[in-house]
Amino acid sequence: MTNQYDYIIVGAGVAGCVVAARLSENPQTSVLLVESGKDISPGSEPSDILDSYPTSYYNRSYMWPALKVAWRQKELGLTGFPQGKIMGGGGSLMGMVSFRGVPNDYADWQKTGIEGWGWDDVLPFYRLLENDWDFDGSSHGKAGPIPLRRIPVDQWPPLTRMVSEYAKENNIPFIEDMNADFRDGFGRTPIASTQTRRASTALNYLTADVRARKNLTLTHESHVQKIIFENTKAIGVEVLTKDGLVKFYGQEIIMSCGGLFTPAVLLRSGIGNEQQLNAFGIPIVAHRPGVGQNLQNHITLFQGFHLKKKGRQSSELRTHPTANLRYSSGMPGGSPQDLYINILSKTSWSDLGQQIGNLAPCLLRPRSTGHVSLVSADPKDYPEIEFNFLKDPADLPRITAAFIKSVEILAYPGVRDLMGKPFPVRFSDRLRELNEFNSKNIKLSARLATLLDVLPWLSDFVLANLTGDAVNLFELIKDPERLSEHILKNVAGMFHPVGSCRMGSPDDIMAVTDAQGCVYGVSGLRIIDASIMPNLMAGNTNIPTIMVAEKISAAILEGKH
Repeated sequence: MTNQYDYIIVGAGVAGCVVAARLSENPQTSVLLVESGKDISPGSEPSDILDSYPTSYYNRSYMWPALKVAWRQKELGLTGFPQGKIMGGGGSLMGMVSFRGVPNDYADWQKTGIEGWGWDDVLPFYRLLENDWDFDGSSHGKAGPIPLRRIPVDQWPPLTRMVSEYAKENNIPFIEDMNADFRDGFGRTPIASTQTRRASTALNYLTADVRARKNLTLTHESHVQKIIFENTKAIGVEVLTKDGLVKFYGQEIIMSCGGLFTPAVLLRSGIGNEQQLNAFGIPIVAHRPGVGQNLQNHITLFQGFHLKKKGRQSSELRTHPTANLRYSSGMPGGSPQDLYINILSKTSWSDLGQQIGNLAPCLLRPRSTGHVSLVSADPKDYPEIEFNFLKDPADLPRITAAFIKSVEILAYPGVRDLMGKPFPVRFSDRLRELNEFNSKNIKLSARLATLLDVLPWLSDFVLANLTGDAVNLFELIKDPERLSEHILKNVAGMFHPVGSCRMGSPDDIMAVTDAQGCVYGVSGLRIIDASIMPNLMAGNTNIPTIMVAEKISAAILEGKH
């Protein structure tokens, strides 16, 4: 393996796999893709990685071990945060829900002073990446690497059908195509998979043919310690491999480590707030105080319930998302489609998980922001991560409204008839341990599932105490003070960290990159991942991250800087 390349891509996550595939299309350029985790080479992928249901999410060997975050502030407690340490990153683990967001999200991106990121600018790249099985026309692509599909209405589980009836009775429109029709409403959830196979960027961009290109080199289980600079020009990376410390040199270094680890690498390399870097003895390359700031994530809560046999999803339907309610709060500080309720008829791989349903109210456009900051200059130390959920006063009323709406849905007679007593779910480290895929949990969940079917009256007590507090949700929403306390105590997040190295105008000191991902204050360094998004979108971040990677890769190939 040579140590000199045209492009070095740090991180083979959702974005990095796309960038490597696109840049290596030019046979005159040499590309190195560096990944900290394991490879999943074509033809030998593990079955849980391929599964259209995210079984891989429950396999800890695919994740950064012991990574913890604070949903609110660190003094209120830390929780485990699964981040993919494997080729494909989170796209190899998570649920493959594939919303684009809504046009207003991208209008807000442009308000930060960048050009070329409005809805009309990003739509061609959404079309480029997708092969939409259900829709055609000017809003959709049919030839891209990522298949997008929706579960047909006649295959919906009983719970989804009953929530649909609730929507009809409450005059909530049915939205057939939530990636092109941006009205408030109830609609089918787009997912990136076939019936039998996940469609991650590791699988669908880094195919066997792409990997066979002579100008593309992949190295895995190789952890980048820092970026190497010559004055303010990035010239390489220092990488800890299985064989020791190695230096690779490139004409351009591209960071694709995601919303948590990209800012950490930049900080360790001397790009960030000089006061913080001085405290750790890190030589300053560029004073960019926005590195690690503006961290955002989707805010959520969970209501679980034991489904009666007549309410359970068919085992033939592998996927977990089917439909959702996305709508606008209309509250101060809100934005279009800022609220969302996810509907799940199974919550895990296990026998018990297939009996547990879930409604998850979410705040898609939070105003609260957190940070990623160093605790030391040592690459072995994880950064400090605080999301600061509900710090902005506009957020608590909106997530409260979504919570109340979800409980109202649970009270709908057709829904109530399918389940036992609903209860709040706190996704604690203990619950994650019970969900981990191993022989012990296979046996335990099977025994619990059998017990609850034989003694269904026992489920209310067992499940409420297993997953959180035994709380009467219908009484809770009648008491505003108790409800606020409950939400503050139980609020959690999805796994969609963005914004920590955001794009912005050159005169914005808190901006980290320009509109093409080029890092301010240095040369030869670019960021292509979710960290450059100025704000979250009204939907999951997998497909938008692929769009960002496609768009900036095209700009690189066109010679834009």
